[in-house]
Amino acid sequence: MKLLSKTLVFLFSLFFVFACSSEKKLVKIFEDDFNRAEIGENYEIQGGDWQISDGKLRCKTAKNRNLVLKSVDLPQNAVIELTMKSNSDAVDVKFNLWGDGKIHDHGDGYSFIMGGWNNRISVISKLDEHEKKRAEKRNASLEKGKEYKIKVERLSNKIKWFVNGELFLEYNDETPLKVENGYSKLSFANWKSDVEFDDLKIYSLEEK
Repeated sequence: MKLLSKTLVFLFSLFFVFACSSEKKLVKIFEDDFNRAEIGENYEIQGGDWQISDGKLRCKTAKNRNLVLKSVDLPQNAVIELTMKSNSDAVDVKFNLWGDGKIHDHGDGYSFIMGGWNNRISVISKLDEHEKKRAEKRNASLEKGKEYKIKVERLSNKIKWFVNGELFLEYNDETPLKVENGYSKLSFANWKSDVEFDDLKIYSLEEK
């Protein structure tokens, strides 16, 4: 009887998740393939050596002065896709979502850091990359020179980060940052790694 009850609970939960996700559709609101010479007016450069070269957004040092997508507000529920690569032994490649777009020393909004701290720790953090409640993955064996396909899904207070099609990290926020309070910006970030970004796509999750 206990086994049957657990099975029914599992099936109900699965149905609930499917039903919720099936009520949404993806609507593309922005994309950038960086196939041009200049960064352009869509972005604000806070500092660092951000530039476009050979169809890639590149940076070798920024010391957490970001490249902010200023022309587009992220929806509260959204999917963001991009590719990124580090050409440094330390890896340490990162970006921010649902930030306020202002200058901060340790992250903006939700920070997504792959191979940080000398390729030892990957995190999703909120407002500060050293947040005590951050989601962590240690020793993920990330590789210098390898391109990673990134997808982030946010629905309500749940954030899922996929790397090359596999779930990498999750972050459940009891008090989520809200677009209506000014947390609506995407930014590319870097400390001092040789990093590349490409193929940015932003989708809103809307009712069917």
